[in-house]
Amino acid sequence: MQKCVLVDLGGTLIHGPSIRDVFGKALQSDEIMSKLDGYSRTRLNSSFGKVYEGLKAIKRSLLIEVGLDTTIELALRESSIADRRLAKDLKSALLRLYVEERKAYDDAHFFLEKLKDLGFVVVVVSNVPEHCMALEPLERLGLSKYVDEVVTSAQLGLRKPHPLVYLKALDRARASRAVFVGDSVENDVLGPLSVGIPAIHVARSGVVLKRSVSSLSDALDIILAGPF
Repeated sequence: MQKCVLVDLGGTLIHGPSIRDVFGKALQSDEIMSKLDGYSRTRLNSSFGKVYEGLKAIKRSLLIEVGLDTTIELALRESSIADRRLAKDLKSALLRLYVEERKAYDDAHFFLEKLKDLGFVVVVVSNVPEHCMALEPLERLGLSKYVDEVVTSAQLGLRKPHPLVYLKALDRARASRAVFVGDSVENDVLGPLSVGIPAIHVARSGVVLKRSVSSLSDALDIILAGPF
C-alpha cells in the first residue's frame, strides 16, 4: 500500500504576510505608483480590505474559492476606478510580492526530505485563490523537489474543510490511506477526520490541542511510529 502524507502549506511549511497586507505593498510598487496618485491608492487599499474581508466570510461559509481577478475587480469598482490594465498590473505585482515574501519554516526541508527518503508520497493541500501561489513559493524555496502533487482550492473551486478536497488529494496520490499534517484545527484536523483521514496538529501558534505537536520534526516521529 502506498504510504502518503497530505500536508498543509501556509502556516505549516511556509509563512508570510497576508494577501491583504501584500496588496498594500503592491500599491507602493513602482509599476502601480506611476499609475495612481496617493489619494487613489489609499482609497483602493481601503476598498480592497473591505472586499477581501467580505469575500473571506463568504468563502468560509460556503467553502468555495474566489480568484484574485474577482477580488481586485470588485475593489476597483468599489473605488470607482475602471481600468482593466491596472487590474492586471495589480494582480501581477501582488503575486510577485506574495511569492517573494514567503519563507520556509526551519523544519520544513528536513520534514519533506525525510518523507521522500522513506518512500512516502507527499501531497501539498492548500487554500489559495491562485494555484501559482502554492506552486511558485514551493519552487522558490527549494521545497518542490520533495512534493509529488499540489492540490489547491484554486484548482478545485472548493476550500478546506470541504470533504471533497481531501478525497481529491487522496485520489491524486493514488493512495487509499494517508495522514494529514497542518496547523489549522478546522482545516487540517477536523476536516480530514470527517472523511476518515487521521491528522496531526502542528501548533505553530494559537490553539493547542491535547495531542498537538510543536514542530514538523515531532510530527515526523508520530508518522514513523504509525501505522496510518
